[in-house]
Amino acid sequence: MDGITTGMAFLTGLGLPEVLLWVLTFAVVFGVLTKIGIFKTRAPAALVSIIVGFMILLAVPASVVGVIATLSTGLIVAAIGFLVILALIEVGNIKHVEWKGVNEKTGKPVYDERHPFQAHGTVMTIIVIGIVALIFWMSGGAALIGLTSLPAIGMSTWLLIIVGAAVLWMFSEKE
Repeated sequence: MDGITTGMAFLTGLGLPEVLLWVLTFAVVFGVLTKIGIFKTRAPAALVSIIVGFMILLAVPASVVGVIATLSTGLIVAAIGFLVILALIEVGNIKHVEWKGVNEKTGKPVYDERHPFQAHGTVMTIIVIGIVALIFWMSGGAALIGLTSLPAIGMSTWLLIIVGAAVLWMFSEKE
């Protein structure tokens, strides 16, 4: 654990949080400017995005920069975890199979095979939003919007939440 802490302190000393904030600002402004098409070419949009990125960097307090750096690290870890799960689903060729009925011509059963993320899109969206909100909360983003007075959630509370969700999930299953 000392190596990770030392590495993060080294990257922070190099200015990685500030670089992340600048890149995030540049990407958002450049994307908006190219999407709405104010300029005929991309060069003026890039120049405006660079300038806005530096202006934001100079105006933002250090606490916001730290939260953005922690938030981006958490989101990268979550994205890698999602990609690992997606790779395991693809390698295992896992499909959501749903019986649709019987083909009248052949008399054979008809099944609908879809990707699990496609079959359960609403649930996956709720899970992704929950994970992003949790990463935002744990990286200190809640303090930026004034939610410091909420009670802390310990490991035992998380365990109860997870067990409760699992029990609700088991009881909601149809036979």
